[in-house]
Amino acid sequence: MKVNKLLIIFASLLLLSGCDMFKIDNYETPNASLRGGMKDATTGNLVETDIQNGSAIRAFEIGYPDGVQTWVVKQSGEFQNDMVFAGKYRLEFRDCNFYPFEVAEFEIKKGKNNHDFQVTPYIRIRDVSITRQGNEIVATFKLQAGASQVRLSAVRLFAFSDMYVGEMVKYGITGPAYQQFNPAATIDENTTYTLKIDIPSNKNEFFKYTNKNYYFRVGALASVSGVGTVRYNYAPLVVIAL
Repeated sequence: MKVNKLLIIFASLLLLSGCDMFKIDNYETPNASLRGGMKDATTGNLVETDIQNGSAIRAFEIGYPDGVQTWVVKQSGEFQNDMVFAGKYRLEFRDCNFYPFEVAEFEIKKGKNNHDFQVTPYIRIRDVSITRQGNEIVATFKLQAGASQVRLSAVRLFAFSDMYVGEMVKYGITGPAYQQFNPAATIDENTTYTLKIDIPSNKNEFFKYTNKNYYFRVGALASVSGVGTVRYNYAPLVVIAL
């Protein structure tokens, strides 16, 4: 009985060895990379975003209905994908912190590819200063609308214990660190905004450690109709040791 069972198992293995599951797959591997940045078409500066739930690129490989990818944009406004198939793609830029647009046909060649996309941010944050003044972190800045119809919904001084500070990675500090506009306000380029964080009142919960670097970043949220989800625009982060 045991011998018969062994013969059946052996025969089954012989059958399986002839099927495709034992063959090495011969699918092509990604043969290209794409790097670049989302750059302000007016200033040439990178348009910074959130590391989580920030700007992204939707890539549709032409000729492959299921070949849809989402390429995340880094906090700096740069992007990098080292695992791409060479070919032609349709690119969508939606739900970002700049005006949406589409590239109908974008070719990625084998090997290394570099390309910067020119975009129009909803808001530019200018003349930024973030400093410690006594027991406060004080941020001053000016704003510029990317287009005439852009209005201002909110401004915020974000704080956190690492460099990925932003709307999705922040301490829950409000008060004079956050200002909301309802209804949304017209943006005057000559207006100076001031936001503050009181260090002692936040020390026990957030600024617990001495001689530690903390990261601060000014963000402005636009109000624009008909463009989908609008995400924060940012100024570069500032590191302050507390």
